[in-house]
Amino acid sequence: MASIIWTFNTGFHAAPRTAIAALLALAIGVVAADRATAQITAKTLIGDAVSDPDDAKYSDVSEAIKRYTNKDVLGAKQFLESAKRKDARLPPVNLMMAKLYFLSRQNQNGLAALEATARDDPGDPEPYLLLADQAIAAQQAIQASALYDKAIELIDKYDDNPRRKRKFVIRAHAGRSAVLQRWQDWAQAEADIQKWMEADPDDANAHSRLGFVLFMQGREKDGYDAFTKAKSLNDELPSPYVSAASMYQRLATQTDDGKQEAEYQKKAEQSFLRAYQEDKENVTTLIAYSEYLIRTGQLEKAAQVLAAARAAQENSFQIQLLSGVQAQMIGDVDAAEKYYVQTLGLSPGNRDANNQLALLLVASDDDASKARGEAIARNNAKLNPNNADVNMTLAWVLRQVGKGSEANEAYQKAIRQGTLSADSTLLLAKLLVEQKRGDVAKGLLENALKREQGIFINRSQAEALLETL
Repeated sequence: MASIIWTFNTGFHAAPRTAIAALLALAIGVVAADRATAQITAKTLIGDAVSDPDDAKYSDVSEAIKRYTNKDVLGAKQFLESAKRKDARLPPVNLMMAKLYFLSRQNQNGLAALEATARDDPGDPEPYLLLADQAIAAQQAIQASALYDKAIELIDKYDDNPRRKRKFVIRAHAGRSAVLQRWQDWAQAEADIQKWMEADPDDANAHSRLGFVLFMQGREKDGYDAFTKAKSLNDELPSPYVSAASMYQRLATQTDDGKQEAEYQKKAEQSFLRAYQEDKENVTTLIAYSEYLIRTGQLEKAAQVLAAARAAQENSFQIQLLSGVQAQMIGDVDAAEKYYVQTLGLSPGNRDANNQLALLLVASDDDASKARGEAIARNNAKLNPNNADVNMTLAWVLRQVGKGSEANEAYQKAIRQGTLSADSTLLLAKLLVEQKRGDVAKGLLENALKREQGIFINRSQAEALLETL
């Protein structure tokens, strides 16, 4: 089961969430076409250039959007040209056309329009920023880095529109710092984040990201101060103690020094406890602290915290889910089932709750419970057809109810779909043992038991099985 608490976004998706970020999501086909078209607004096209994009003086932009929506591409471009003539601060016409194309999922046309922008307006940084952000979304680190470098080179010389320049600085340095974090170049990532913060000192995400890179450089006090500042700017962020605890856990997994690891783990526990003592009703803190206690095997203490958490946050599906996990880990099957059902009441279709509930029910001696478990596993696979863990659960459930052919099909599908969670790896190992492939099962279990991410609900089962191999 994967970790469900808030964690630092240290990968490529850490760039600021702006209208452009939404634009890029659409550009790579994340949103359906009809929804994409609905996202086309004057703010989307020119909001980075002017503070009042919906003002009547930009009626030509609104008319261009209307024409484009009605498939009059030529008319749309003509109105954008008219708007640009009236206000030179607006982005290049081809760039605005590129955004229209991307927002309606006409990606090839969008790329062609970006090329035209780079040709006709070679000093404009935005084509390179848009392509860099797309490279981030596609996990293409080298391309993203080169494109951000080029964009920053152009930004330094750009002076056509101060508002656009400020937005470019934020996007470019936030994006490049994400690449550098991926490459663990902490000092240079810090430098980029500082540039980002110079342009936008009140961005909580920037301060949170700064806290992360400072911790990774061993500057714990400075990192904690950055988390505190982030929290003051956005109260929805976790407690700085929770943020610090998450960092200590991360650092503990990355050191080969046993004494240092123990020190980091102690600091993590102290930080979680401080967060809990500071606010025993904060849902993020309750989830984070409960998950930590479960993951570190402190199940009795977790039960106490979760009982208080359910009273304070009765509508939190995460707390109900963790309550089910804790109950399952101590062998209280009835309580686990109850909490998983309550999770689904609050979060219908919850993948993890359905997975665990199906496994609990199929392990029952009651035929009706087994049938219910099978139905849940099948439905979960329909809802999540491309999830390896869901398909491995389905394979196991079908095997338990004697449907070997279907089980093998789900098993093969799960194997093709990528990395399994530790608990799903245990299911795979059990199936391999049945196939007399204990040597393969042994290697899988050894690797699963070494993992430090997320909760391993059936760790004790995995340890016991490994001993027999």
